[in-house]
Amino acid sequence: MINMAEEPKTVDIKDMLHFKTGNIALPVLETILNTIPFELGFCDENDEFQWFTDNGHRVYKRSKETFGKNVLGLHHGGARPQVQELLKQFHAGTKDNFEFLLDLDGRKIYISFYAVHDENGKYLGCFDFTGDITELQQMKETAKVIPPMDAIKAKEAAEKSTDKD
Repeated sequence: MINMAEEPKTVDIKDMLHFKTGNIALPVLETILNTIPFELGFCDENDEFQWFTDNGHRVYKRSKETFGKNVLGLHHGGARPQVQELLKQFHAGTKDNFEFLLDLDGRKIYISFYAVHDENGKYLGCFDFTGDITELQQMKETAKVIPPMDAIKAKEAAEKSTDKD
């Protein structure tokens, strides 16, 4: 379950968001969210779609016309019973998240949904994450790995010691 922090958040007249963990300008946060190469979305406590990122890395096309629409109506008929049951569990607090993998047009898609509750347990909505993880899967399959930080530090240390000579 995702919980909101105890302290109320504020936005000042300069569009600065003030969080418990720091401050950030609203335009900067929006740019950060749209830089992440994954889709994020949110539907409110009434299961109405309210927000999504728009970064050019979309698996599912979305438009502003979906704002305020019931999320069940945004899913194809076959998925509606599962979505309805998941939302029922999110509202009741009996389930906190749901995730699955999907093969779509030769791509591997990871989708996760998270119940969002405030510090008192009140249901605020559902946050979703959708990502094309095909390249990550290929990295794993080809044993292509990101070098460990220790190896990078050792290489940098070796280069610095040879620079002194």
